Amino acid sequence: MKKITLFEYKSYKAYLLDWIANSPANGRGQRKLLAQAVSCQTPFVTQVLTGDYNFSLEQAEACGRWLGFGRAESEYFLLLVIKERAGTKSLAAMIERQLAEKKEKESQLTNRLKISETLTNEDQVLYYSSWQYAAVHMALLNPNLRTLDELNSYFELPLTRLIAVLDFLVTKKLAKVRAGRYEVLKPVLHLGRDSPLLAKHHANWRLRAIESIESSNHENFHYSGVISVSADDFEWIKSRLADVLEEAIQRLKNSKDERIGCLALDLFGI
Repeated sequence: MKKITLFEYKSYKAYLLDWIANSPANGRGQRKLLAQAVSCQTPFVTQVLTGDYNFSLEQAEACGRWLGFGRAESEYFLLLVIKERAGTKSLAAMIERQLAEKKEKESQLTNRLKISETLTNEDQVLYYSSWQYAAVHMALLNPNLRTLDELNSYFELPLTRLIAVLDFLVTKKLAKVRAGRYEVLKPVLHLGRDSPLLAKHHANWRLRAIESIESSNHENFHYSGVISVSADDFEWIKSRLADVLEEAIQRLKNSKDERIGCLALDLFGI
């Protein structure tokens, strides 16, 4: 079944129609099951999905439970129903604002990926001051890059600089060293979108991306395209990229540590 993301939708009816269409056997029998879940007749479900009728709030809550929603999705779905049922433009506008706030919160990667902070603000300033800290940090996951000599050969950094980076990682308990071999203790860090260091972090890796482009290494992948899209499609693309990143992070958890790379996604208005 194709993944259908509720937060991409502005209408609960459109969401349900797509969810049914993407169910096994093209959704055959799903309207009947939905009707049973919300305690109504199947024809009423059809009138809701394709006509002017709406679920009651009680039916909306039952529908969310039937779909297996978590708390965030359940609240968003209920707001979509309230918006459809709103009798005044001012109420509809108020619900629209609440929907936008919830969508924005859901889109923040800290919440989507459930990443917790492990460095103080002062330590973050140093960690994100150069690409080298994150690069060496991730390199230690590779079993072939866990000694000073191996790392020095791979990165070709000044030895004193490499030692300083490693000492920082060990001191801040991001890594440990035993018998001359380094191991990662905390592999994941994340900067919130409101962090003043975020621009520096992005700039560090965009500069490395430019170096990669100039190297003409065909193993790497780079794409830049100027596009003209509707406001809704702009949000759809952003949501899809976030989904791809979330799936990539999940896959990384069980991936073998064989190569060190940089994953950078860009989508911005101009």
